[in-house]
Amino acid sequence: MFSERKVLLVVNPISGDLDKNEIFEAVIEKAEAEGYDLRIYSTSGKEDQAIIREMVENIKPERVIVAGGDGTISLVAQAVHDQDVILGIIPAGSANGLSVDFEIPADLVDSVNIAFGHNSINVDAVSINSEISLHLSDIGLNALLVKNYENSDTRGKLGYAKEMFKTLSEHENFQVRITTDQEVIETEALIVIIANAQKYGTGVNINPVGDMSDGFFELVIAKKLDFFETAKIIAGSTDLNPEIMKIISVEKAVIECLDKEVYFQIDGEYKGLVRRLEAKILKGYIKVAVP
Repeated sequence: MFSERKVLLVVNPISGDLDKNEIFEAVIEKAEAEGYDLRIYSTSGKEDQAIIREMVENIKPERVIVAGGDGTISLVAQAVHDQDVILGIIPAGSANGLSVDFEIPADLVDSVNIAFGHNSINVDAVSINSEISLHLSDIGLNALLVKNYENSDTRGKLGYAKEMFKTLSEHENFQVRITTDQEVIETEALIVIIANAQKYGTGVNINPVGDMSDGFFELVIAKKLDFFETAKIIAGSTDLNPEIMKIISVEKAVIECLDKEVYFQIDGEYKGLVRRLEAKILKGYIKVAVP
């Protein structure tokens, strides 16, 4: 006889370096120990969001556990939005920025225990041109890095490091106008980050004031590469030189690239070239299991 308590495990089979069989074994063991009826879905890249949504509506799980990177987590969050479920995270991507922000450890057993645990928080999202970002999205330098990484043959942190050198040689600054309820900023930029969270998957604290549950997102505007200002951000300082780096907290913003189309990525997934972005906060978008 099946348990009334159900959990759905969603696995991205091609993300990161972690052995997916180990994930299956760990989650199956935990589900049996906790008395859950476990269902499993492996993403294919085809209609995943709609399939997951239909499974959640039919199965009605208490929680949905995601094993993948930031892109997979964002996909599943959109699929279960407005459903009464808790989202659990098992870090299994090339870059695991969301798990870093939630302080979910890389250790498989620990992350599985947290995913099945009792602690959870409501997390905001950002709508960008009607697409959803849970973590960090940007235009400029990092989006070009994501594009180059997606097109490379090397996965993991080694792949990121390899593509960084190529990206730095290719990138060009751009002119941008940012309109918020508080001000209009027009400047040359290296990168503009739409930050719901604090840290990239590398652990770099690009947005020290970020809080994923405060009803705001930050715009981090870097005008040029500068070692000292970058070091301040990594150290968590907000005492930044406004001529080089600026951070503002907003509920909505319009970002216009004035001189060219610019590379754009959402939560680690390259989206193409853009000239204009409209971003707004979506408060309490999803409930996430945390330590």
